[in-house]
Amino acid sequence: MLTTHLILFAANLTFIVTHLYGWLLKWFYRPKAYGEHFRELFPAQRIVGATYLLQIFELPYLLQIGDSDALIFVNAFSLLFLSIQLIVMSEIYFFPKQKHRRQYPLLYLPALIVLLPMFLQAMKIIPLPEGWRTWVIVAVSSLFAFYFGLNIHMLWRIEKAVRRANEEQYADSDDFPVRFANIIKWMPTFVIILLAINFYADDPWMKFAHDIFFIFANVWFCILTLNPWRKVNSEFSIQHSELETQESELKEVEDDNNNDTEEEDDDDVTSELTERNSESIHLLSDAKYDELARHLEKLLSEDHIFTEPHITIDTLIQHLGTNTKYLAEVIRRSGYQSFYDMISQHRVRYAIALIHQHPDELLADISDRCGFSSQASMAKAFKAQGKEPPSRYRAY
Repeated sequence: MLTTHLILFAANLTFIVTHLYGWLLKWFYRPKAYGEHFRELFPAQRIVGATYLLQIFELPYLLQIGDSDALIFVNAFSLLFLSIQLIVMSEIYFFPKQKHRRQYPLLYLPALIVLLPMFLQAMKIIPLPEGWRTWVIVAVSSLFAFYFGLNIHMLWRIEKAVRRANEEQYADSDDFPVRFANIIKWMPTFVIILLAINFYADDPWMKFAHDIFFIFANVWFCILTLNPWRKVNSEFSIQHSELETQESELKEVEDDNNNDTEEEDDDDVTSELTERNSESIHLLSDAKYDELARHLEKLLSEDHIFTEPHITIDTLIQHLGTNTKYLAEVIRRSGYQSFYDMISQHRVRYAIALIHQHPDELLADISDRCGFSSQASMAKAFKAQGKEPPSRYRAY
């Protein structure tokens, strides 16, 4: 019996300590590798840290290992509060530019009303009447169903946002926000289901498994997001610095020319900066570049690979059997500004051809055939390339 008590105590103590460490890391540690982009990459840092800090409410169970009242309280607390925290964290991280819903703080109120008497019972301050556990299970289950529905809705919003990033902005799946979203978008739902199993099992050994799992999950999440051993990417820093210099030079030229600057002058400045930006060492030999360029052209012109609705750089890498750096060089040497620019140009050209060939076809159907997420997305791409609206091409 003593051995069992020590095992459960050690697991719960480690759970609390690692989460307190996570709180310190999230609130006070800022890796130099992220520099000034830290807040942009981790807008929900404080709320994540607060979630870790809330695990201090595991103390009633730590002080009374095996006590059924303390056990049901900490399990209910984890289930309800973490469900709310995951909603708020997802909102702040994935939708930082939107105004956070003012009613979010109200989500905590019903959870507090249910948990407060349970806490007093667990701490032996105020005894609850007989039959209170049944009412607690009913109340917690009702709130959990509501919070779970909100988390499913949040999952749908994240999935929609990731798709929009891939389709309308042609985001590379290696871009950190998109890659991170694809990794953790299912995590809130998975975590909540685990917490629900733990609550309804109402068993010390299930709580033990819960503690062990979340100890490792916490360590993994901290390393993934705030790896203390991550080094500054000097290559990125140099490229970013050069880009900032070029942008500042271009801005100075534009300021000097004011509103009377001729369009030819602007084109000269732009082409000069583009030439300077492309004067990098070629990683590919001419023969290898020609081979990859021909294969890429076939994929675009003959196979129309750009019509895939969720195409990313990874898609082309798999077809070409190359890597990101080589593909980026082929795209640049082929005259495109970026992967996004290349896909957009081919989609727009293909859309124009389809409009001429099928003048009676709905523009929404044409946009779908070209790989655009919507007719509005197609119109946006036309405008970005200086083209007339798609509907105007019916008259030609």
